Amino acid sequence: MKNISKIILVMVVLFSSICLFAQENISQQYSNNIMYNVSVVGAVKNPGVYPFPPTIRVSEAIKFANTLLDTINIPLHAVNNASKRNITLKRNDKIIKLDLLKFLVLGRENSNPYLKDGDIIIVPVIKEQIQIFGAIANRNEEELPNYIELKNGDRISDIIELSMGILPNADNQNVEIVRFIGNSSLTESINVNLNLIMNDPENKENIILQNDDRIYIREILEYHDKSFVTLIGEIAYEGTYAIENNKTTLLQIITKAGGPTEDADLFNAYLQRISEEDLRDPEYHQLRKTRAEDMSHIEYRYMRNRLTEPNGIFAKNFDILWNNKKIKYDINLKDGDVIYFPAKAVAIKISGEVVNPGLLNYDLELNYLEYIELAGGLTDKAWKGKIKIIDAKTGEWINPNKNTKLNPGDTIFIPRKERFSYYWPYIKETISFITGLATSYIIIKGIIYQ
Repeated sequence: MKNISKIILVMVVLFSSICLFAQENISQQYSNNIMYNVSVVGAVKNPGVYPFPPTIRVSEAIKFANTLLDTINIPLHAVNNASKRNITLKRNDKIIKLDLLKFLVLGRENSNPYLKDGDIIIVPVIKEQIQIFGAIANRNEEELPNYIELKNGDRISDIIELSMGILPNADNQNVEIVRFIGNSSLTESINVNLNLIMNDPENKENIILQNDDRIYIREILEYHDKSFVTLIGEIAYEGTYAIENNKTTLLQIITKAGGPTEDADLFNAYLQRISEEDLRDPEYHQLRKTRAEDMSHIEYRYMRNRLTEPNGIFAKNFDILWNNKKIKYDINLKDGDVIYFPAKAVAIKISGEVVNPGLLNYDLELNYLEYIELAGGLTDKAWKGKIKIIDAKTGEWINPNKNTKLNPGDTIFIPRKERFSYYWPYIKETISFITGLATSYIIIKGIIYQ
């Protein structure tokens, strides 16, 4: 017990020394000036009497009383909930009500006067507040509602002012105030026109607010919509272009960008879309949750194709659209669309079971077998009977012969011998069918011979 008493005594002496040092520090800082004794009480961490020079305002005195070491004078939650709008300043026989928020937000100096000797500053806790949502200038980044302390007699215009006004995209004519009815959880909705209030603060629409009122200022849909598309590749003027969402067309924007260059491969140009509503595919997402053995043959094929298909690619009719101005191939553009104009291909791609897969220079005189020889020939695992040519323009898989004409950008694909895995979906369905027949036969036979 003696040790505990000593520790407490040391802490008290230490704290007193710090407070004394802080006060002396202020006195030294303003040693050439007159010092006023000012009391700061209420919801501050360290209520007490402090010496301040006449150049200090009320807000600075409150801040100082909150920056010293914490004591047990008042609960910390009361400090965190300290009022800024209902400060009382006792000056001689006068009682002055101060709204520090109007000084901090609007810079009104009469809401934050300079100190005088003998002033008493009383900081209460917040008792009433409202919430304001939506298109206000001083809203937080998380899009959460702003809480604003309520003063007696506050009207809608007062809260709008403390919110630094409304944004240009605010729907002024349809502002809603949701108000609780008495002490119940029931509410009523009050609709007001902010235009009338802003033009005349004395208008009856500018009602007095109550504790826990919620003000909703909604945004005008598609206000100054800033939609754009991006053009990349062999186009005269690459870059980003503003559009009217779902109104500006592909042909219009290509024309605006100066048209494709001479090196553009219009057969393989394409538009890629990121719009969620156009890319929605509930069947595909459902199949992704399904085991392969539980899929039907057609579902398995669909799933496999979707995994390999590029997402959001529009049909490639740019050549007809641009050269022939066929309007039926035109497309209404959406925000975020990207339009690619690749250069004309000058190579053949050879993929799969060859010694040196990759690109080969295009030669009009060569057939697919000669390209395979140029790539080092087939490997031992090549499936010769399943060689395909993938047409770069149409995406069609062609069974080639010596006379099949190849074009720049085409792909020669040589698959690997994996016959069992290739036929597995068919084998699986056949086994399931036979098993079902056998089971039915056993059941029927059992019924007959009972």
